Amino acid sequence: MKTLCILLINLISFTLFASVNPDKNLKAFRINQEIKIDGVLSESEWSNAEKASGFVQTEPTPGLPATFETETYFLYDNNAIYIGARMKDPEPEKILKELSLRDQTGNADNFSVFFDPYKSGLNGFIFLVTASGVQYEAIVTNNEDDSNWNAVWESAVSQDDEGWYVEMKIPYSSLRFPSNSNQDWHVQFGREVRRFRETSYWSPIDPTISGWVQQSGKVTNIENIKSPVRLSLTPYLSAYLNTTYDPNNTSNKVSAGNAYSAGLDLKYGLNDAFTLDMTLIPDFGQVISDKQVLNLSPFEVFFEENRQFFTEGTELFNRGRLFYSRRVGGRPLHYFDVFDQVNEGETIISNPETSQLFNATKISGRTTSGTGIGAFNAFVGEEHAILRAIDGTVRKIKTNPLTNYNALVIDQNLKNNSYVSLMNTNVYRLGEDYDANMTGGFFEFKTKDQKYFVSGSGVLSQKYFNDNTERGHTYNIALGKISGNWTYGGGHGVESDKYDPNDMGFLMSPNEQYYYVEGGYTQYKPKNEKLQQIRINASSIYSRLYAPNVFTDFNIELESFFLWKSRFALGLNTRLEPVETYDYFEPRTEDFSRFMTWPTNYTLGGFVSSDYRKPFAYDVRLSYRYFDANNRQNTTLLFAPRFRLSDKWSIFTNTSVSIIDFEPGYVNKGLLEKLS
Repeated sequence: MKTLCILLINLISFTLFASVNPDKNLKAFRINQEIKIDGVLSESEWSNAEKASGFVQTEPTPGLPATFETETYFLYDNNAIYIGARMKDPEPEKILKELSLRDQTGNADNFSVFFDPYKSGLNGFIFLVTASGVQYEAIVTNNEDDSNWNAVWESAVSQDDEGWYVEMKIPYSSLRFPSNSNQDWHVQFGREVRRFRETSYWSPIDPTISGWVQQSGKVTNIENIKSPVRLSLTPYLSAYLNTTYDPNNTSNKVSAGNAYSAGLDLKYGLNDAFTLDMTLIPDFGQVISDKQVLNLSPFEVFFEENRQFFTEGTELFNRGRLFYSRRVGGRPLHYFDVFDQVNEGETIISNPETSQLFNATKISGRTTSGTGIGAFNAFVGEEHAILRAIDGTVRKIKTNPLTNYNALVIDQNLKNNSYVSLMNTNVYRLGEDYDANMTGGFFEFKTKDQKYFVSGSGVLSQKYFNDNTERGHTYNIALGKISGNWTYGGGHGVESDKYDPNDMGFLMSPNEQYYYVEGGYTQYKPKNEKLQQIRINASSIYSRLYAPNVFTDFNIELESFFLWKSRFALGLNTRLEPVETYDYFEPRTEDFSRFMTWPTNYTLGGFVSSDYRKPFAYDVRLSYRYFDANNRQNTTLLFAPRFRLSDKWSIFTNTSVSIIDFEPGYVNKGLLEKLS
């Protein structure tokens, strides 16, 4: 314990020193003439600007110069940033430009620019254009892309005998930046030559260093720019015609009805950093539906958010899954209770699966000192199920009370790309239903060289009933080495039996505690010249229930991955459970009095994957699992070929075969024949 405390103190003290400044620098060039976004860098302003070149590979061979030269330029005026790029290629007819959906790169060459205006080393904005002209943009938080974020910007591409070209116009309204008269931003330019699977960057990115944002370069001489008035109002009006088939209505089995709704979305920039978003009586009828899922597991299914209001500006709320936006306007609290309250002869006429969201408001942004602040509030209305008796009488059952949801988060960037964060969520329900509150803290500290880290969190959940308060908690701690060819780490976590964030957050199952260790080795420059990358990882987890404090599982896993320069890949994996383990969740009993036993077993598996750049490619996966119990074993084979017919048409298929022997729950035909 003494050694651990000393290590923690050293790690925290290292965060007091500033990170190394970027090595690559570029001067921005102010313009007064309009730039036509046509993919042709014909304006004289491009020639007058300083050039960013000398791209360096990250893949396939980190540190080597890029195969082809790339020249990039940074212009700006009072309204927008302009990015131009010349990507030379001596064989332009071989440039891959598969057409894909927006926010998907497909099998195409691409160029990207990344901005970190606050020089946080953690967060920013990325804009990418493929050689087929497809746009991709994402907001980056803690080195992770969130492509649900959408921005309005312009781009165009062109091609000639020397290569291909990109022009971008990114309005200031799509960015957040300080209000200083003289600014310098962290910036990064990237290019992928798809046929070589070569990715290169202007400011070299070392893949053995954890995190890429802090490895950006710098653009200077940005002067006298101001964030514009960011105001948009989007009113809407929707109408529906509903038809219902009623077999009990002999005179007219088909009945029709109509419904309509109206509302408004508002977005307003409070200042250069903070944005106000509001929605009034929203109608999400046009939003893509969730995929149908047959859930046979004992756990809730997590669904991605598709409603635009909740996909933008919520990145600050994502720590620890304390904020799960699908709860807001989601399934009514007592939806399933209705089925137990149906009297004999009654029929459920309607039981809404979602609650009406009246309004929602969020404010989010980050100050020049790296302090991120997010506030969210929403009101959801009452919902009722309608039941009809045989005599035609109708009664209502309240399934959801008037409910208020609110969340507040404060997130502080620290030196060396570290952070601390505090978050609170609250759910208040009018009437006799319980209220809920969550308070949590999160942190991660890294050393100056980005090699070592310590991170953790602690959360308290509270449910307020009429006569008592139910409290639960969770915490975790982890530390280790995250950069270099060799990495390792370990940690411990607890979720108490009463911990429940699911009124506004998401957790599949509480009542667990675990310990884990892991380690790995990655080599990006193997001695074998035909190999491109080797990766080997090992991990082990030991887990128990929190209450009662009983053993549940222990396993050891080993994985390896080999990638050849031909883009052929091979992976091997094994998993060993050397002792009998217990699943207390599968029986679905609240008191954990029953459990399912897993005998000692091991799994062997692997896959091969061919070069996706070719018109025909494939994946083959094989897995074998053996249990030390009556020759019980499972074998699964999957074959997934893919055909690219053109740059606009592709076909993806997969076929799998499973052979399951002596699995509990499966009928053994041979045994039945003997018994008969």
